[in-house]
Amino acid sequence: MKKWSPLVIAVLVLCAGVGYLIHLYLNYSEIQSTLKSRAAVAVHASVDSESVSEVGYIYEMRDETYIREGRFNLVWFISVPSTNRKYSCPYDAGYQGFKVADGVTIIHKRRELEKNGDFTGYIVGLHGEKRDKVAAVSVSDLEDLYDSLPNN
Repeated sequence: MKKWSPLVIAVLVLCAGVGYLIHLYLNYSEIQSTLKSRAAVAVHASVDSESVSEVGYIYEMRDETYIREGRFNLVWFISVPSTNRKYSCPYDAGYQGFKVADGVTIIHKRRELEKNGDFTGYIVGLHGEKRDKVAAVSVSDLEDLYDSLPNN
């Protein structure tokens, strides 16, 4: 039996490694499938009496894939020079191709409604091939987020 022990351990380690690789592959495939289905959603921006439409630009973005956890995080950070406000906009559905420095229109609920928990919004492209492309996002005013942190 002592001759077989290293071989059994090696096989078990190899099986565990292969199992983990399969797990990562399945998570990656699920992430890609989810992104594809979310991108296929036809998003139409709507402005109503509770909405604000502002022109700004994307000054930063996060595009992170957590394969081990099976999730994807896409967030655009938008600056609106006319009001000197900045917004965090996590992606929900629609167009995913906005990049840093893209000019966009951000449509979101008035500030007092955002404080009540309504963060629905849209990003609409302004230029080139991104013109009129729309992403559904959750809009949060960064100043309000910072103010709500403990010790502020």
